[in-house]
Amino acid sequence: MNQLAVITGATGGIGGAIAGALAEEGYALLLTGRQADKLSALQAELRARYGVDVDSMTADLTLPEDRAALVNAIVSQSRPLKLLVNNAGTSHFGLFVDSHDSATEELIRTNITAPICLTQSVLRQVGGTGSGLEVINIGSTFGIIGYPGFATYSATKFALRGFSQALAREYGDTDIRIRYFAPRATQTGLNSAAVNALNAELGVTMDSTETVAQAFSQFLRSNKLVCHIGWPERFFVWLNKLSPGTVGSALIKHLPVIRRHASSA
Repeated sequence: MNQLAVITGATGGIGGAIAGALAEEGYALLLTGRQADKLSALQAELRARYGVDVDSMTADLTLPEDRAALVNAIVSQSRPLKLLVNNAGTSHFGLFVDSHDSATEELIRTNITAPICLTQSVLRQVGGTGSGLEVINIGSTFGIIGYPGFATYSATKFALRGFSQALAREYGDTDIRIRYFAPRATQTGLNSAAVNALNAELGVTMDSTETVAQAFSQFLRSNKLVCHIGWPERFFVWLNKLSPGTVGSALIKHLPVIRRHASSA
């Protein structure tokens, strides 16, 4: 019997690519997202291409009732849950003082509240000893490097990284694994025109979603609890831990460019 993987935010670029990678590995899938038409199209595509069982469920995981419905759908599956991928998320680029409270609150609900509460519900229902459950939280390089123009987004990814680390240690003497996978800049629909223009001017490398999915598959097969994608990003992750002032000084030099694009976001 194929093992079951649940992927949130499956209709996004990274989510869809990860779904394809897991289908290729032979997982049965339960996909969730907010856009029913895109979910149905992805479900049909993966079934036809890989011949695996694929179910889908439209849900807004910032809503408690939708999280509860998803957990009920997981419990009702004919196979036990092996992998939960908390991929659903959103981003925001702009000057912090220009951000509206409603946008900040939505970012926090989507990027922090939803994955933490969903993980808790899943662990309560199917995360008993001997389940071998894996939870992989999809973070970001900005979850360790606070980046100008992404203050609130960085805060949410810092929080998700801290949650992942603490929970991994809480379950460290069990067969349940909590892991953190952090892509760098990626070519997805979440990027605004201002973000793409900023990355182009600063020469930031942007991975394809297929590249991210390949790295995810390699991470899944490894024993690592944390993975950061890309070079020199991995170097700056290391350097920011060792000497955050050095990284901060380098970023300050780019502030005129960042502010110009953030102001147009």
